This record gives sequence, C-alpha cells and structure tokens, in this order.
Amino acid sequence: MTTYSNEAVLEALRRVQYRQVPWARRPEVFQYLRDLGMMDIVRQRTVAPAPGFHAPVDIAVLTDRGRAEFARLARDERTLQWSAHRVADYVAERVPQSGLEASQ
Repeated sequence: MTTYSNEAVLEALRRVQYRQVPWARRPEVFQYLRDLGMMDIVRQRTVAPAPGFHAPVDIAVLTDRGRAEFARLARDERTLQWSAHRVADYVAERVPQSGLEASQ
C-alpha cells in the first residue's frame, strides 16, 4: 500500500477545499483519502456558452471528516513541529462513525 506524507495529505485536502478538482484528473492520493472517508465525488452539470450536449463532470468534495482533518492538519502546519511532522507518513486516526461505535 502506498503511504503519503502529512504534507501530501494536507495539500490534497486543501486543493479540494479551495477548488473544484475533476475526479478524472485526480492525484493518486485522492483515492486513498476517499477510501478513508475524507473525500467523495459529486456529479456537476456543466454550463457552456455553446449549444449542444455537455457531459456532466464528477468533482472531488470533502466530507465532514475530510473538513475536520483538513482543519487539524492546517492547525498542525502552524506549529513549530510541522517541519518534522510534515514529512512523516500520514496515519489516519480512527474516528467512530456513529455513537454506537463510540459506546463500545
């Protein structure tokens, strides 16, 4: 399995947070983050000035978990330890998906 650095994960989350990234042109890290539940894809209709059919485009969007992880990594980026932490392998913290899992 490919590993990604904290910096690579933060940059991928940042790209999706601030721009529309077509899923067909996504970096490999996007699939990794989608598997972790931090990204999803949505179909966006295209609006073009020319008449005729314009195929919809699938774009990457952050889930609630992805937005929370982006905020956490962005906070870490502002700390003095970031220079060492940014190159370390990213390890996703397990977050309970429901209250049921939290109570176990």
